[in-house]
Amino acid sequence: MDLHALKSRDFRNYLISFHLSLNGFWAQRVILGWLAWDETGSAGFVGLVAFLNFFPTIFVSPLFGVIADKIDVRKGSIISYSMAGIISALFAFISFMDLSTPVLLAGFSLLTGLISSANHPMRMSLTPRLAPAAQLSSVVALTSLNFNLSRLIGPAIGGLLIQTIGAPLALMVTAWTYTAPVLALIFIRPRQRHETTAGNPSGYFASLRQGWNFAISSEILRTALIFSAVGMLAGRSVLETLPIIANGVFERGPSGLGFMTAAAGAGATCAAILKAFTAAQQPDRFPRHVLILVMMIPCLVASLSPVTNFYMAILIVTALGGSTTMLGISLQTLAQMTINDDFRGRVMGLWTTISIGSGAMGAMLMGIAIEGIGISAAQFSIGALFAIAGLVAIFRRKTA
Repeated sequence: MDLHALKSRDFRNYLISFHLSLNGFWAQRVILGWLAWDETGSAGFVGLVAFLNFFPTIFVSPLFGVIADKIDVRKGSIISYSMAGIISALFAFISFMDLSTPVLLAGFSLLTGLISSANHPMRMSLTPRLAPAAQLSSVVALTSLNFNLSRLIGPAIGGLLIQTIGAPLALMVTAWTYTAPVLALIFIRPRQRHETTAGNPSGYFASLRQGWNFAISSEILRTALIFSAVGMLAGRSVLETLPIIANGVFERGPSGLGFMTAAAGAGATCAAILKAFTAAQQPDRFPRHVLILVMMIPCLVASLSPVTNFYMAILIVTALGGSTTMLGISLQTLAQMTINDDFRGRVMGLWTTISIGSGAMGAMLMGIAIEGIGISAAQFSIGALFAIAGLVAIFRRKTA
């Protein structure tokens, strides 16, 4: 991997602070999942809370993407991180005082999801401008690696925090992590946007439409979005509902959840290390391993169906964490290398809708399926469904 971007002080400082807040964000998600299961015992409600946290992303991130292409994204990012920390600290206090209810829990999940939907396109527009333009591939690879690694390590931290200090105090710890990027962004000065002759229409929806047309007209971006949707719908359907598996299937409680989420994090770490030592990615082609992972992820989901041994489930979750992370890093790197600066906010807003929104939809789908047909049948059905979808996506790409 090209590590030259780490020579840039602004990029290096932001990457470290961003890593801390991301781990807090993903730890918070598993804490919310545990609280949802603990308060209701309903798999459907666990899926609903996960869905509500990502629901705004599906509809609002593209709208904030337009704003990211028009405003000072450094200041916008400071505001979004500050709001996330304040709201998280408030709900942590509510939980600590034992005043939390399912309605408040669902509302908090929705509100933090709204804040995150604003932050994602701003962050993806900002980070490529924290190092020289010639180091774009290095910036993209490192930020993608950071995001997807935290996506799996953070939940492991959340599970361990629940086990050691309890959910309310664990939420307070995650709230404090948002101060890191706020402090870093105060001293960061990104380079100016490199704009093309395409421009940015003054009309809000005209600008949104222009960005989407750019993404859809690019064969590389269009296929990357489809592959991301298949992988995240399948992989996150399991990784977002680990409380159900740890406690509902194996009756292991918080310690089992911590062990299972740590296993997913270990898989992510191995995938990140492997990715770091592979050759630099080409900007105009899909690596062969991407096609393999698009099929491997849903097959791993289906393979959980007959498993009755906790440690065998741990192995599968580890592999699922690693393969989901590897796919996310590879596709996001390819997408960022294909986008111009003046389209970055809008296109990455759409990317966020697909990649993260698909995870929310997968969690919701899994929760509903478990309520209707049971855990084993749900895992097999969803795995088989997205294995077929992956085959169709690969076939259409080869024959297009």
